[in-house]
Amino acid sequence: MVSSLPLWLWYVSIQVVSAALLAATGYLVCSQPEAHHQREFVAYVAVQAVWLLVATTKFLVGPPELKYALSLLTDLLALGAITSIGYFATVYTNRSLSLRRPQNALFVGWLVVAAGSILTEPLFGFQYASVTYHQEPIAYLAVTPGPAYLLGSGMAVAVVLVSLVYLTRLFISSTHRPTSSVLLLVAAAVASFLPNLVSTLNIVPLLPGYDYTVFGIVPLTVILGYTVFFRGELDLAPMARAEIVDDIDDVLLGLDDAGRVVDYNAAAGPLLPEDVATPVGTALSELLPGLAAEVPLPEAGEDDVSATYTTVVDGRRTHYAVSVSSIVERGTVAGYTVVLRDVTAVERSKRELQRQNDQLEQFASTVAHDLRNPLQVADGAGTLLHEQLQAADAPEAATAADHIDRVTGAVARMDDRLDELQTLAKHAQSVTETESVEFGAAVRGAWDEVDTAEMALDIEASGTIEAERGRLASVLEQLVRHSRERAAARVEVTLTESGFTYRDDGRQIPVTEHTELFDSDTTTTAQGVGLGLEIVRTQVESQGWSISIEQADERTAFVVTGAETTVKTEPRA
Repeated sequence: MVSSLPLWLWYVSIQVVSAALLAATGYLVCSQPEAHHQREFVAYVAVQAVWLLVATTKFLVGPPELKYALSLLTDLLALGAITSIGYFATVYTNRSLSLRRPQNALFVGWLVVAAGSILTEPLFGFQYASVTYHQEPIAYLAVTPGPAYLLGSGMAVAVVLVSLVYLTRLFISSTHRPTSSVLLLVAAAVASFLPNLVSTLNIVPLLPGYDYTVFGIVPLTVILGYTVFFRGELDLAPMARAEIVDDIDDVLLGLDDAGRVVDYNAAAGPLLPEDVATPVGTALSELLPGLAAEVPLPEAGEDDVSATYTTVVDGRRTHYAVSVSSIVERGTVAGYTVVLRDVTAVERSKRELQRQNDQLEQFASTVAHDLRNPLQVADGAGTLLHEQLQAADAPEAATAADHIDRVTGAVARMDDRLDELQTLAKHAQSVTETESVEFGAAVRGAWDEVDTAEMALDIEASGTIEAERGRLASVLEQLVRHSRERAAARVEVTLTESGFTYRDDGRQIPVTEHTELFDSDTTTTAQGVGLGLEIVRTQVESQGWSISIEQADERTAFVVTGAETTVKTEPRA
């Protein structure tokens, strides 16, 4: 026994150390709370640790019957280890567990048969062809594999291979991973297969018939855990990888559920800092802090997040429209897809248009200011001259006073046109912010701002409309003035599901003029240049609406559509 003690101790020590390595691996994986499918991997490690401990106990117990029972228990635990690694690889790579998939159904069928063969081994002997108890060089149980054992060994190899293929395919779907990770996975596969091959072929003379399979699980688990959880090579939301493509111009970033970059396409290269050796595994807040500040990551069930982001790329100020979508896996967020579209040209066009609008508004304001002072002087002088002529007794004085009236009237109309020009220049640009406006109150407010003479107002239906309050008021005021100028007696305003209808009974507009009615050089009155309706069209379109004209029953209707409204019936006013 003294001569056999070192060999016995060697076998036991290796298995105890292996169990310790598994325990350490499981603990380190547990210390990574943000890792995907951590629980499944830890369960796999736990089953293997128990397998090792039971295999070690076989050396420590003496009775052959107990060694035989423990040998069957290790076979059951081996089934558990194979099942757990297959389950981990399947869920980690986001593959289906449905039994409708042939490989899943085949695996479950084999699992039932293998477990049944082990449990009924004492009765039928399908697991072991023979069992022999040896006492030299140490006390151990030698088994000759039976048909069920050989079938199980082949299926175990197949399950491990398929699991590693799943993980490897997930890995190689990215172009930003070193090839060393593939080599590590291959090494893990070889390490797991060799002991099983040795046991099956019975080619180790030291302990003939001894099952060495348990020795292969430690390098497999340690290498797999290191590659997946500690190198960060596979620690990502698998669906995010599938979204990354290199043949589009938009920048695409894949993030895991903790906001770390797990993949990116070729277009993202110029955007990433050059001083970062490998962006993969780096938090977005560290890699691109400006972008991370602009786009909060949505939770499961929340809508996509949209934002704008401006940075310097290749020495050029670049503007991006950003969209962030969550990738939900079984009800929880597994990662995010971040899309950045270069909108620099659009932003420049918008800025140039804004600059031109500002210049136009400034020009109109300057012209109005410069012309209004002389017009006021001319109007005042005309008024004084009119009063003096009326006081004179000369026969030509009355005729001259009439001429002065026409002059002051023309001056007043010129002053109105200046107001219209300023309004047109100020409100030509698109609305960026709207509010819910009480439509009936807006109509009455516009009505009160205009000298409506003897006209009557009916509000058939009211409610609220999403609009820029000032521009809506200007549209309504211009329409009321237009009704007055066309000698309307009654105005009817109705809020609709898509905007509103403004209808009056004033002088009819020829059908041939409908298409040109809103042009600045078209007028429906004896005086004026048509700027009122040009202002209406401009302010309507600046809010994303459209306007058209309809005529029926000797009434003219201006129909505004494209607005968001909430309609309620209102008594006639």
